Amino acid sequence: MNKKRLGTLIVRNGKVLLADGRISRADMIIAEGRIRKIGGARAGEFKQAEVINAAGKYVLPGFIDIHTHGIGYESYCGSLVKYAAKEASRGTTTFYPTLFGSVDFICAHLRRNLAETRSLADVPQVGGFRLESPYLAKTGAGREKDLAKITRAHTGQLLEAGGGHIKIWDVSPELKNACETIRFLSRRGILCSMAHTNATIAQARAAVRAGARLVTHLFDTFAPPPVTDPGVYPVSLTDYFLLEDGVACEIIGDGTHVHPLLVALTFRCKPPDKIIIITDSNFGASLPPGEYLLPGSLRKATIKGPNDGVRLVSRLRGLSGSALTPLDAFRNAIRMFGRDIATASKLCSRNPAALLGLKKGEIKTGFDADLVILKPDLTLTHTIVGGKVLYQKA
Repeated sequence: MNKKRLGTLIVRNGKVLLADGRISRADMIIAEGRIRKIGGARAGEFKQAEVINAAGKYVLPGFIDIHTHGIGYESYCGSLVKYAAKEASRGTTTFYPTLFGSVDFICAHLRRNLAETRSLADVPQVGGFRLESPYLAKTGAGREKDLAKITRAHTGQLLEAGGGHIKIWDVSPELKNACETIRFLSRRGILCSMAHTNATIAQARAAVRAGARLVTHLFDTFAPPPVTDPGVYPVSLTDYFLLEDGVACEIIGDGTHVHPLLVALTFRCKPPDKIIIITDSNFGASLPPGEYLLPGSLRKATIKGPNDGVRLVSRLRGLSGSALTPLDAFRNAIRMFGRDIATASKLCSRNPAALLGLKKGEIKTGFDADLVILKPDLTLTHTIVGGKVLYQKA
């Protein structure tokens, strides 16, 4: 972790990804945490400025991860400051710690995290919190006891504990009171996502009409529909989501949770601004291959690499989240899914920023100076958040 003072920063001679998708060699002047100018810097502008020479390197918008449970040995169950530092070392400039647990468990960690970070003031990378439970119809890799009925009391309890910092909330559309709650949360500016569901297409459509605008890790925790007539292809909920332009779809970008052929299908079906690559990372993400005793309830897990997931020995090496980091996901978008750099940046930066209404995710005058600098081989050299260098490769 290499913290720099907040002042004028000039990034020189980088291959800058512009908002129109072009990559152009340019200087960038950053002041007061925002991009002030893109173009040649004059001699006078170098006075009292910190300068980073990015010659031959890509300068891209920083990565935004809207679905992450942990990385390395860090998570929302521990120190958000350490969590954010680890994320910065993988190019993450904004992330949403994703809580999965019972109502009381979530409330306790929300209050503790807010108290320990001065209501997130000490962790500018944290855009807010995401609640993946308790309003789910099924758990996936979680525990049944973490689920709860949708009630006004539970919703009020969670909102109070979140102190205005809950930004994304997952809901299964088929649950009683789901649409009423989606409507209520959406009016409060909380992004509602349809998750862990056996809903019918009609129930999903009702949730979209109520305000749901996101689908949680498309294809994962979605059961294929039963065949009712031999030889007749049954339409599935994922088919509906692929064709519903009103919702964006997350995809875990490791090629294991979602086969690359299904990723290609999604690119064919969804508008280009409605696909978001996430990590759904857990404890163990970023660690080298090996067996680890991980914190919390995970215990012993096997990591083979970023694209094989976190696999629990106690579950016959079954998946329990991914081992991806946002940098891995960005590389996969290019190397595994065949996207160019501009498109990969949309998937990992621009699209999540637009969905959440952030002035991030694009290199544009007036936008937050949240940037990554990468070598031509996509090795990370710098992570910059609000004009401050949070990570610099030695």
